[in-house]
Amino acid sequence: MKILLVAIGTRGDIEPFLAQAEMLNNDGHVVYCLFPEQFRETVEKLGYGFLGLDRRFLEMLDSKIGKSVMGGAGSVFEMIKNFYQLMRNSLSLQKVLIQQQKDAIDSVRPDRVIYHPKALYCTLPAMAEPKKYFQLSPIPNLLHPHAEYPHLSLSKWKPFSAKWNLRTYDLVNKARYIAFNKFVKPYFGDFQGVDFSTKSIKNFELNQLQVLYQISPTLYPKPANWPAVAHITGFFARNQNQNYQPDAELEAWLAKYPKAILLTFGSMSNPKPLQISTQIIQTLEKHRIPAIVNLSWGGLQKIDSSGNSIFYVNQIPYDWILPKLYGIIHHGGSGTSHFAAKSGAVQLIVPHIMDQYFWNRLIHAHGLGPNGTSIHNFDANRFESALGDFWNNPEYKINAKSIAQKMIPEADRQHLIQLITQV
Repeated sequence: MKILLVAIGTRGDIEPFLAQAEMLNNDGHVVYCLFPEQFRETVEKLGYGFLGLDRRFLEMLDSKIGKSVMGGAGSVFEMIKNFYQLMRNSLSLQKVLIQQQKDAIDSVRPDRVIYHPKALYCTLPAMAEPKKYFQLSPIPNLLHPHAEYPHLSLSKWKPFSAKWNLRTYDLVNKARYIAFNKFVKPYFGDFQGVDFSTKSIKNFELNQLQVLYQISPTLYPKPANWPAVAHITGFFARNQNQNYQPDAELEAWLAKYPKAILLTFGSMSNPKPLQISTQIIQTLEKHRIPAIVNLSWGGLQKIDSSGNSIFYVNQIPYDWILPKLYGIIHHGGSGTSHFAAKSGAVQLIVPHIMDQYFWNRLIHAHGLGPNGTSIHNFDANRFESALGDFWNNPEYKINAKSIAQKMIPEADRQHLIQLITQV
């Protein structure tokens, strides 16, 4: 089969699709990836066909305004102003991204399409040919309601009552349908006989669209009232360390510090990387906690005054390093949270945006680490208090090892491939 994967976003959005590509490629299928242009080299090195989405989307997130919104700099007025500007810039790009999705489907003519929730255009052909399209989501609480959690866009706040948690899905998704119609309505005529009314779209998404929630059922069990088309598949990740060769200096450092942690903000950035990095790293040194600091996309920076207990890297495969460590301090992305849980690592989350607040609470609820402090108006004292609990509470490591054992058998690759490719 020819299978087209469509994903828009940062590395955290792309990695689940690369894991899917690896599985499908190993099963003999021809894989094409429609990702932001910045991922061309990564995809082509892996041997898959690549079609590039406009690179301005990621450039916008990495701009001064984007970093301000992601990292919470400035006053409330500045935050609102910057968020509004970011939304305006994003909306101006949507028409380009939607046309590129259409062009990719028309040119590849795939047998199956697996698409990210941000890929708006794909909903149209999916409603016309529902057996051919799958939505892949590394996060829950977007489409299918859960009484314990509000819609993911409201995750920064604590959950409401069950009644209001459920109601938030209707409220948020009604607004999304308005935006959806604004951008894709010009293409409705290409799908004669398909009802694209708001009521019809809602029914399709809730009851007909095959959604692959690539999350752990141990961490997030499937609610009994969800439809059969909503699949919680377990966490899948590609093999990132097959060609990784750690340098001798890192291996010597790990031997010297057998109880150590990883500090990473993944692909998140913020407008105060030097200030926040200094506060965190100095606190780690104060409490004699050795750490590998993953500089990655710039959310963290090297502190020249740091001592030998701090080891800096630009990138490091999580599946190689996490099983060797006590724990991890991170931004709370779905992939990182799952990697850590599956590795038996204790977690302390510094959430930046939307779903990261949800994972922060969920990880804490499972006893895998303390409740972390937000990057917005970062509070060094609160962070230090949480860090002490993270480092010294033995229950967290016991719970982490228990959860890791439960997660091992969850992800059935062959079952997932059959689900996607069945005729």
